[in-house]
Amino acid sequence: MGRVYQYNKGLIRTWPEDGSFVVSEAVINPGQANAPVAVAAFSQQESKTLLLKLDALCSNLNNSLISNLVAENAENIFVAVRMAKSQAKGIFAGVLGAGTMLDIKWLRPKDIGGTILNPAATGSLGLYGGTSGGVFTWLASTTANSSKDLIPSQTMEQFASVIHLGAIEPIEVPKITDITFTLGGQATPAQSVGQNIKQFLGTANNDIQVTRFEKSIIVGPLQSQYLKVMPGITGSTKFQLLSMICARIQELTA
Repeated sequence: MGRVYQYNKGLIRTWPEDGSFVVSEAVINPGQANAPVAVAAFSQQESKTLLLKLDALCSNLNNSLISNLVAENAENIFVAVRMAKSQAKGIFAGVLGAGTMLDIKWLRPKDIGGTILNPAATGSLGLYGGTSGGVFTWLASTTANSSKDLIPSQTMEQFASVIHLGAIEPIEVPKITDITFTLGGQATPAQSVGQNIKQFLGTANNDIQVTRFEKSIIVGPLQSQYLKVMPGITGSTKFQLLSMICARIQELTA
């Protein structure tokens, strides 16, 4: 087993249903240090299945920084999945599931504005305002000090959740300096992403800077979200969210 599993074996247990579970280690409702949320019961087998899935999604043999990011946020990911399950009702089954059972995966560019994040199917709510669900790469053009809508304002599907953990920008000269999350119409403070630090400190170009958000950001079922980024430099960016999406498997088949 990898780092994520070994670090979080204590999470493999039965979790009771709780209609007022209080979350203090993640941003769910901006302005509330302690956010009460409804979470479904989770069996010991579901817990093990989810932890094994997370371990597979970010092996420490591939990237230790991302593996550490997920390992240290595993309990918050459990919260996000249990929030989705509270609405979807189906068990978390991972790759062995089907239909209304749940699974989790990394968020892709095409998911932004897709049917899970944008069930209203508004045409221009894709990545950076592109065609809904029709943008397949994180590559975009930026203008210095002119903000861009990374995820235009949209409302989550009823049976799904997203958790934003951090970001990378695998490009020689990173452009993005800040990111702002707006959840349920309430904006959080802008966070410095720090990925252009390497050009100031002389870090080698092949070192990918991994940004960990100050707190995980959980977007639950039927909650709205809006993410904007601020470039400090004009040019191309590949700013990529390290975010996970949990939904029914019938919505995760493409």
